[in-house]
Amino acid sequence: MLTLDTLSSAAAPSFEQPLEMLLACHDKIRRFCDQLDQLPSYIEQHGVNEAARNTIDGVVRYFDLAGPAHHTDEEDELFPLILQRVPTAASRLEQLSAEHGYLHSCWNAIRDDLLALRDGKIHSISRNELAEFARQYREHAAAEESWLFPTAASAISAEEMSAAGQRMAARRMQQAA
Repeated sequence: MLTLDTLSSAAAPSFEQPLEMLLACHDKIRRFCDQLDQLPSYIEQHGVNEAARNTIDGVVRYFDLAGPAHHTDEEDELFPLILQRVPTAASRLEQLSAEHGYLHSCWNAIRDDLLALRDGKIHSISRNELAEFARQYREHAAAEESWLFPTAASAISAEEMSAAGQRMAARRMQQAA
């Protein structure tokens, strides 16, 4: 079995350490949320310049590709194994899955505005909508870090985790093709 000590490894995570990789994704999510929080003020001061367009492109790319892949990894790899071992976790897993769907729909709502802003079709964006999306994503990540990852670490064997990491990597390669 994996332990929580495994989650604090100093080496750069890879799919050989799926929980560490998912945790590193949460760090990226928080960085992109920080960028979304800062974007309206930046645009008020500097307009939609190259730096703003690059930031928007990076945020859109992350939440269009990596965000959904991250949710799929959790739902396809962690959730079923946790449910087998911890049947009382069903409602918590259902809640996390529902949050994934909600976050995706919230993303779709701000994505179009971000692209319109980048392309000069609109000149400002709702600070409140961006802040609310970022807040919800941060809270979701914190909930996973406090319950999902430790539960997975204690319920899923090292061999199962390794196999999950291999499937996660294969999905990424399939996406890239």
